[in-house]
Order: sequence, then structure tokens, then C-alpha cells
Amino acid sequence: MRVAVTLEQCWHRVPGGSAQATLDTVRAVSKHGGVDQIGVSAWHRDPAPPAWQPPIEVRALPVPRVLLYDAWQRLRRPRVERATGPVDLVHATAHVAAASRAPLVANVWDLSFLHDPSHFTARGVSVFTRFLAVIRDEAAMVICPSEATRDDCLANGIDAPRLRVAPLGTVVAEVAPADLARVRATYDLPRPFVLFVGTVEPRKNLRRLLEAFDRLGDVDADLVIAGPAGWSEELPPTTARRLGFVPRDDLDALYAAASVVAYPSLREGFGLPVLDAMAQGAAVVTSATTSTAEVAGDTALLIDPLDTEAIAGALERLLVDRDLADRLGAAARQRALTFTWERTAELVVDAYHAALGRTG
Repeated sequence: MRVAVTLEQCWHRVPGGSAQATLDTVRAVSKHGGVDQIGVSAWHRDPAPPAWQPPIEVRALPVPRVLLYDAWQRLRRPRVERATGPVDLVHATAHVAAASRAPLVANVWDLSFLHDPSHFTARGVSVFTRFLAVIRDEAAMVICPSEATRDDCLANGIDAPRLRVAPLGTVVAEVAPADLARVRATYDLPRPFVLFVGTVEPRKNLRRLLEAFDRLGDVDADLVIAGPAGWSEELPPTTARRLGFVPRDDLDALYAAASVVAYPSLREGFGLPVLDAMAQGAAVVTSATTSTAEVAGDTALLIDPLDTEAIAGALERLLVDRDLADRLGAAARQRALTFTWERTAELVVDAYHAALGRTG
């Protein structure tokens, strides 16, 4: 089976969690076997940044991104085969449906733009809306990372037989004490800290997290924000530490070193930072109203993300009651063992076979 995989998001200014999840899925499918993957992108002068280098060959179509995205979404040209040669399937891994003669498999990470368009740029809402219309009409299979996203797709016109859930994976591995010490020194983190990891954008709910942390008063901990600036979100002046983009090699140690990992997002398709934190035995505070509750189960403190007092109360509870934090962290680590990239790859390849079956 030869599959063209869209990897243009690796060149985005902010590739985001979906790009990381896509690259990890591509690696896992490669290990699974039975699938020959070929990446496809727009034309670029330079390769993707080192942190986002695809693990497979990528062939470029001879047009820049903006023109390619618009042409794919509206004209359904140029076909990926112009760059890749013949393929059995095309897998659209971001919010743009690639054009192809072959059957289309598409990832829908979330449909947050339908629930609050103000959290996105006007250009983003336009692209996402057209993507949803195209896959409703054309996709042989739609892969969702969670039941929450599947339910959202079902409610917005994608019929159940075309929907498959493939939860993301993580790697559970001990962080060496030397790496913990190195990361604390590198980022100047001598004190206990509450950690947020993710792109700074409105739906991550960072304003309420900042307000909640400020309400803790004289607490012996810092608030640390790791992740690049995104869009439509200028945070107010704060004492929180802004680390910016953190290389993946450092993230596991940050999660392991954190006293609490806070992820009170308003809406998520999956919430990979929650799972990665669980894999490091972190005590997690996250939202009860989105897919992160599905990921965490009963191994985190689940809060209403609109309730600043609830966020503050959960943070204080874990910072004060370290026995509770340790028990939740240990349970979270055990739960994380059930989320493997091998399982993700198996479910994705099953969706490929189902797409070929549906069209053949």
C-alpha cells in the first residue's frame, strides 16, 4: 500500500501539537510495516526546521503554501500524484484536504472553530470551514483522536461508518536524575513549579490559569509556560516564567520535574500534553469538559475550565497535599502505558484498509 501523507504543517510558523502527533504517527506506521509512506508539501527554499524534520521522504509540489492550500480546497488541484507518482491513498493530516485521484483519508483533530470562531484568525476559520465541507463530500475515512472529536464530527454531518477513533500515544520512560538537574539548571527552575505546555492561543485558557495562580497568594511555587506564541492571544503582565518553544528532548524532564501540570483548555481534540505529563508521573489538573477528561480518566483533578476558583483550588490542593499528588501521578503513569504509538499505527492502518474497501 503506497500512501501520500501531507506534511506541510512542518513548515508552519507554529506547527503545533497536530504536527508533532502526525510525525509520531508516521514513525509508528513505518515501524508497523506494510505501508510505503511518501510525504507531500508545498514548495520551500529550505528544509523544515530540525525539530520538525519529517522521518520520511517529502516531495514538493511546485507552488507555495497559500496558493496550494487554496487550490486544494477550492479547485481540487494540483493532485499529489504530480509530486509523488501513483499512490493508493492520500492521507490529509492537517486542516487542508489534499487533492488526488486516490481515495482520501483525513485527520480531524478537532472542530473547535465551529464552537468559538473568535479563538482563531479569520483566515484559519475560512480554511477549516472549507476543509470540513470537502471531507464531508469526499473522505473515504475520517480519523479522530478521541471519542469527543468523533461525536463532534458525527454532529456536524460526517456519517458514522466513515469515522474511526485512533487515540494518540506516548512513551513511558524514566528521566535520569542528571537530566532533571540539567533541565532545572538550563531553564533556571530551582523552586517547585506549576507547568503549562502548549501554544499560547485563546482556547488554551491561559488567562484564567494566570488569574487562578495569582489567587494562590504566598505559595512556594512558580508558574512556568512552555510553548511558542500562537495567535490572537496577548497575555497580561504576569510573573509567570515564559520559556517559549522547548525542544522535545527537554520536555519529558520538565514534566517529571513539575509539581503540577496544568492544562485547563477550553476545548481539545485530544490533549497530548496531558498524556505526556501522565507518562512522567506528573500530577495533572485539566478540564472536565473536553477530550482531556477522556485521556486522564480518574488519574487527574478535573475542573470546569471557566471556573477560575476551581482551577485555583485544584492547584492549591496538589501543591499542598503531596501524597495526593504522588498517588495521582503513579496512577497516571500506569494509565499512560495503555496509550501506545504502536496501537495508534495499528488503528490508522486499519482505517487505510477500510478506505480502500469502501471505495473498491
